[in-house]
Amino acid sequence: MSISFLRRSGWAAIILIIVAAAVYLLRGPLSTGLRLPIPSFGSAQTIDGLPNMPDKPQPRWIPLDSCPPEGEGGDPKMNLLENRVDSAKYVPVPFDSLTTLTWPKNVERLEMKDWSEANLAYISQYEGIPVAVEGYFVNLRESSPEPANCNWESSSYLSWIISFTKNPRDDRSQAVIVEVTPRVRLSRKWTIDLIHDLIIGDHLPVRVSGWLYFDPGHPGDVGLTRATLWSIHPVMQIEAYQDGRWLPLDRLPH
Repeated sequence: MSISFLRRSGWAAIILIIVAAAVYLLRGPLSTGLRLPIPSFGSAQTIDGLPNMPDKPQPRWIPLDSCPPEGEGGDPKMNLLENRVDSAKYVPVPFDSLTTLTWPKNVERLEMKDWSEANLAYISQYEGIPVAVEGYFVNLRESSPEPANCNWESSSYLSWIISFTKNPRDDRSQAVIVEVTPRVRLSRKWTIDLIHDLIIGDHLPVRVSGWLYFDPGHPGDVGLTRATLWSIHPVMQIEAYQDGRWLPLDRLPH
């Protein structure tokens, strides 16, 4: 057997190994239709379709006149979560991941201090994840005066409560509630009219970015004006899909 033949055989074996490796990779998750996990903060695992994020960003606050971040009355711990103003790298998640996410029924209408350790641990898996979700706005209203905003009655201190659905014609019973808070609006050029245009105008697709939040206070609304007690609160960014691109709310052409 000649040396040249051995050399040719060696190169042929190497080529066969490379081809076999390429075929193996191509037959991996991408070609078999498996959905790869959404990347998150240091973890590629998901729980219930949401990123597994044990180390979540810590909230930050800014003053709202003389109203402190913990508000006045109500549940101070929840008020602090509602009043955060920090941004993050928002993780894209499917709309259905929010509407199918469960919660312990025995925390409904209770303040956080009264939750059991097990229930607090369960909710803490998800609460405070920075998410970006696509859908449509179907309803908007101002909130009543809230403890988080010191129960002040002026419109500039009221949150905007938006019904956010997967499809443009979905009923409010299928909606996720997303809330725009007074503290966030201090650094935005958002107006109620701009959001109304997304509802009654061209009904553009919307992408909402903000903080996943659990609101135990409205279980009677589930199945009527919302699909779940999970919400996006506060909303940190609103974008609309127009002319083939996502545009921030305050940059939409009028």
